[in-house]
Amino acid sequence: MSFFINIWRIIVSAWKHFVRNLWLALSTVFVLVLAMLSVNVLLGVNVLLNRAAQELESKIDVSVYFLANTPPAVLEQAKFLMTSLSQVQSAELIMPDTVLENFKKQHAAEPEVLGSLAELGENPFGATMILKAKNTADYPFLLQALDNPQFNFAIESKNYDDHAETIKRVREISNSVQVFGLILISIFALFSILIVYNTVRVAIYTQREEIGIMRLVGASNSFVRMPFVLEGIFLALFAIVIAGGIVYSATVYLEPYLSTFLDGADPGLLTYFSANWPQLVGAECGVLAGLVALSSWAAVGKYLKK
Repeated sequence: MSFFINIWRIIVSAWKHFVRNLWLALSTVFVLVLAMLSVNVLLGVNVLLNRAAQELESKIDVSVYFLANTPPAVLEQAKFLMTSLSQVQSAELIMPDTVLENFKKQHAAEPEVLGSLAELGENPFGATMILKAKNTADYPFLLQALDNPQFNFAIESKNYDDHAETIKRVREISNSVQVFGLILISIFALFSILIVYNTVRVAIYTQREEIGIMRLVGASNSFVRMPFVLEGIFLALFAIVIAGGIVYSATVYLEPYLSTFLDGADPGLLTYFSANWPQLVGAECGVLAGLVALSSWAAVGKYLKK
């Protein structure tokens, strides 16, 4: 029974410490919130950069334009041979009539172009085959495979929409952001530890007489320490809740604008945080509470050695 009474006294004492030094506690929470926001901003930026790279990769393809009047058997053979390759994800064959209709729709507001097309009296377009590889590194192989003599004679031209350099640049930016983010997080973590340490020192100074009386009546060092450690954990929990609310609100607000930036694609931020919030909250709360508790323990320990 006495154990639970001691636990309750420690909790009550920690809460009193928090209330007595409210303004100092709020400033500490503010710094801890900034530390948590820096972590989540880094995670969000990495998600966005990876999403942007995925979008660029999805837009890479090879368009193969066949000569007009190419026999359907040759077209089907070309499609069959390309889809039989393990490196090919998909091969879409667009027949000449469909190519013509798409051209008319694309130039519907240009009567001169449509008039010139009508004067030809026949469909000048051949079929088009659009190839997508499973991996971006496979496209050079697909371009080489298109030189197959069974249908190469019927190919008018090939268009390789290559975003490799852009994707490489996005990956490099992602790596740079990670390095910068880790440095920023380390700085905030150091500031957080120092501020929590000094907050506890101030709290000890304002309650030095009370602590002195506790030691005179036989209170153990652990009993003296625990309220201050628990106060630090309170600060960490408040910071986690506030940072979580800010991250969620900012994500919901920014997603539509980020979607426009990615040409209507889902940025994936809300999905990422919604799917991983238990792990993120657990990891961030554990690390932050651990750092705060250790700094509080050290601050009280320095006083007890006097």
